[in-house]
Amino acid sequence: MVIDAHHHLWRPWEEYMDRLLEHADKLGIDRVVVTGWPPGVIDNDTMAKAQEAHPDFLLTMGFIRLGEDGPREVDRCKDLGLKGLKMILPLDNYDADEYMPIYARAALLNMPILFHLGIVARNQPSDRFMDVSMARMRPVYLDRIARRFPELNIIGAHLGNPWYDEAGELARMHPNIVFDITGSTFKKKSPEFVADIFWWARNEQYGLMGDKHPYEKIVFGTDVDPEMMEDVKNDYERFMDHVDMEQKYRDMLMGGTAARIFGLEE
Repeated sequence: MVIDAHHHLWRPWEEYMDRLLEHADKLGIDRVVVTGWPPGVIDNDTMAKAQEAHPDFLLTMGFIRLGEDGPREVDRCKDLGLKGLKMILPLDNYDADEYMPIYARAALLNMPILFHLGIVARNQPSDRFMDVSMARMRPVYLDRIARRFPELNIIGAHLGNPWYDEAGELARMHPNIVFDITGSTFKKKSPEFVADIFWWARNEQYGLMGDKHPYEKIVFGTDVDPEMMEDVKNDYERFMDHVDMEQKYRDMLMGGTAARIFGLEE
């Protein structure tokens, strides 16, 4: 099973789905994890409608605005039939005390969380209105969350761009954290650079920390318009070829790990 673990749903969503289904079929992508974006444009109720319309294809993530929403919105997302949660644009650092009840509820309800990390698109005037700060979305802030809720499945977006070293060490340390490599990383950084972030693939003692092979800590995601998905898939394939990745880890990267996170293991 091939799973795109990072994608967005856009208005009008029914028309967007036609394009997404077409290109996913062309590329052999079986399931796609989608989030609403920007906040308020595709809301959680709309995501539920999309999930109901495409139950065997979509894995929808509800949006939680940290600093505004509380644990009840996690409950509502679960009741709507959504499969996980998306966090972006928090009003404090991701590991702030006030957000812990939200993560506790997500862990209890087995709702994986996709955290946006690092650089975020500039969008005026909403940046001012929403008080956007990429500094609050550093990978390091996932460390406390992963330790406090080891049963919570965490997906870190964009390999933490530009804080790649933080992301790599979190992947090594925590069994419950994986990362997608979406955004500009594969365009501005070489396969050699990315391989160095996951350096413990070359060290037999890697299991002494997170007890996971590094290539089990990467999930395939695109985060682009459907017409560009093939280009991103090619970037992943170039990386896998560069590190001469074993087929079992290719299978995990391209969908097996995401299938485990979302309870879809065959």
